Amino acid sequence: MVIYAGIDLAGSPRNPTGVALIKHNGEARIVFIGVLYSDGEIIDLLGAFKPNIVALDAPLTPGHGYREVDLLLLNNGYRVLPPGWRGMRLLYERAARLTRILFNIGIGVVETHPRSALKSSRCRSIYELAEKMNLPARTGLTRDEEDALIASIVAMEYARGEAVSFKAPDGEIFLLKPLCG
Repeated sequence: MVIYAGIDLAGSPRNPTGVALIKHNGEARIVFIGVLYSDGEIIDLLGAFKPNIVALDAPLTPGHGYREVDLLLLNNGYRVLPPGWRGMRLLYERAARLTRILFNIGIGVVETHPRSALKSSRCRSIYELAEKMNLPARTGLTRDEEDALIASIVAMEYARGEAVSFKAPDGEIFLLKPLCG
């Protein structure tokens, strides 16, 4: 059994962080999707499920403006924000803390950008993407939950060697291959 996690991290624990977990045991199914707030809640959930990989929607490397990897995505038609902006700096700092903790308990983390991953998949919606992956998702998900689900699919595809990598000296961001028409 393999577990993949996706996290749409908020810069502040006062705001909701979307988390999704996919269990793959012959076939994939969503075992958790929801919002959490504190770092402790996130670590407790991931510690209980022990995902093989977490795809995190947050910058994993710092920058004062746009990083080279961000510019690479922008040049390919994806809209990302630079980690040097004030709110993004807070997000980076929280992501760096969580990544260190996860690494120490044996969980790997990769960076993703869910809306860019959805666009690169060529699916019209998260629901079409989930259906294409044989992961029927309940309707009415919040934006945070949708982004976490996309990130968990990126984690699964990353582990299978099927994710698309945008790599520069200052970071690497994983998206999805075209999956829909």
